[in-house]
Amino acid sequence: MIHASLQVNNLKNIRSKYNYMKQAFFYFIVIPLFFSSICLAQDVALNVGDNSPGLVLPSTNNSIQSFSFPYQNKMVLLFFWSSSVSKSKENIYKYKKVYTKYSDIGYKSADGFELISVALQSDKVAWSQDLIKYDLLKLNNCIAQKGYNDLFVKNYKIKETNSSFLIDEFGKIVAINPSLKTIIAYLDSKRNVELSTDVQTKIAGKIMYGQGSLTPLTNEKIWFMNSPSDTIQSVVLNEKGAFLLKDINAQLPMNIFIKSSSKIAEDIPFFLTTEFGEIISPFIKNEIGYEYNLMDVEMPYLKPMSDNSSASKPNNDKSLKNLYVTEQLFKTKETVLPADAIAKLAKVISKLKENPKTNVEIITHTDSNGESASNNIVTTKQSAAILTFLASKGIVKTRLKATGKGETEILNICKDGIKCSELDHGKNRRTEFKFYPAL
Repeated sequence: MIHASLQVNNLKNIRSKYNYMKQAFFYFIVIPLFFSSICLAQDVALNVGDNSPGLVLPSTNNSIQSFSFPYQNKMVLLFFWSSSVSKSKENIYKYKKVYTKYSDIGYKSADGFELISVALQSDKVAWSQDLIKYDLLKLNNCIAQKGYNDLFVKNYKIKETNSSFLIDEFGKIVAINPSLKTIIAYLDSKRNVELSTDVQTKIAGKIMYGQGSLTPLTNEKIWFMNSPSDTIQSVVLNEKGAFLLKDINAQLPMNIFIKSSSKIAEDIPFFLTTEFGEIISPFIKNEIGYEYNLMDVEMPYLKPMSDNSSASKPNNDKSLKNLYVTEQLFKTKETVLPADAIAKLAKVISKLKENPKTNVEIITHTDSNGESASNNIVTTKQSAAILTFLASKGIVKTRLKATGKGETEILNICKDGIKCSELDHGKNRRTEFKFYPAL
């Protein structure tokens, strides 16, 4: 009996030592390895081809916004910045230009391009002020008040601001901290229509300075250069701070240089703007002045509004600043805007968004087939359909006017009673956009 009791006690001791060893193994081996793996995972940076992590962050108007990738079958540029880090804001104006140009055009497999900004800072007041200052309120804006330690921001494993990620329509990371040229080249490669081969030969704009309200830099000489030692042209700014360059190739790299002026304090920022004063980008201060490297995507915004790029001649309307003519947007005699017409309207949307002081008249024409009165009604409805579409893209309706011309302005001999081929009739089915400054 005593022998059996000793055996039971020995068995209990063995089990106790075994359980102790199991606990020791768990606490001293398994748990450290588990936390070590977590730390290692947190230190491993994201790579091209990885799935982009989701985000749930406070947005404007005290709302919470959630982003999961893929995001609405759109390509996305996600960038992290901070109001307190000046360097992180250097590309904001350029990102906006890229977004304005590429958000609404047609793509092969994506439904558009989106821009999401995340501010890494605790100061919501400074964030709100910068959203207004940089005109970002129309974008997707979020704030991570815990900065890099935010639960969702941690998944991106970023080490500095600014940091950016180009994400495709499938939610995969295409590029990390891409240059603007890389972003533009990628978006261009995804278009469903070929790029125009027309070369822009004129640029116009203004040089402004100040903080808050801007003042034109007047009667100062500025240089447009290919390199530090190769000047393309130099011009003197007029009394409105405006410049105009002619006979240039806007597809080539170009820098703008301004010498320091004793008239203006050194800490005052300079800006390149459109003819209407919309900011394109600030200049960068160097040892002897200010310089700025023009991007391809910015050239269309510097195209003179008075430059008639259409083959058609404008009428005698003194308010007319530009006439842009598209080919046929609608199927013959139909009034519903087809999907393939949307890409052709991207240029109009871009110009109106970048020039909020510009209005447009939409004028639609058709061929001489059918009754004249019916053709007038059809083209009036077609222009109205375009107006409705532009308004759906954020263009205020008061800036838009729809006109139907029917068959009253035939471009060739294909009038009533003249037999013409379908190809010749098709030349008369067109839409014109007349741009002019708001009164």
